[in-house]
Amino acid sequence: MSVIFPGNYVAHLNAYRDQGVYAIPGVEFYQVVGAAIIEGTVTANTGLDPEIQSPDLRPDDKPRLNKPVTVPAGATVYRTAINADNIETVGAGAIAIDGLSQATLEATLAATDGAFDVNGASTAFDGFTTVFAEAAGATITITNSADLTVIDPDSQAAVLVEVCYYIDAAAPDPDDTHLPYKVEAGQGY
Repeated sequence: MSVIFPGNYVAHLNAYRDQGVYAIPGVEFYQVVGAAIIEGTVTANTGLDPEIQSPDLRPDDKPRLNKPVTVPAGATVYRTAINADNIETVGAGAIAIDGLSQATLEATLAATDGAFDVNGASTAFDGFTTVFAEAAGATITITNSADLTVIDPDSQAAVLVEVCYYIDAAAPDPDDTHLPYKVEAGQGY
């Protein structure tokens, strides 16, 4: 696990490497983004399993495999988001994040006349008023209330999810301070 410290913000957080950020002392923040790749048609109510995509973009023979989208035990979820890319549905069909203990933190994206909003949907960030700690951890899934169909079969299609959470940082260790060297008796400064 690697953590970015303030002043080091040069790239987005790497969910594949479990990379967090210390934005507030004593707390590590995480943004996990995953995708459920769609090929053809997904029938209603079958559900999807989003994955954190491997940095290896080739579809076969990946030395680093995709990973499931999970929230660790003890993490406090404060926001989720969902979006559809190159996918349509029937009427007011909806896709939603599922798997968290607190359903009010699971974003839902409903279609209008079969088309999903290009901006997706997210739960409102309210300054950490609505948060929930996942006591046992969670594996994120996606529910679909209607059939999902790829619009352009020559382009990639996916349902994208984002889960934002924080955990307590570890206690300090010797690398977090400047411990003086030991001086043996008889040595002067």
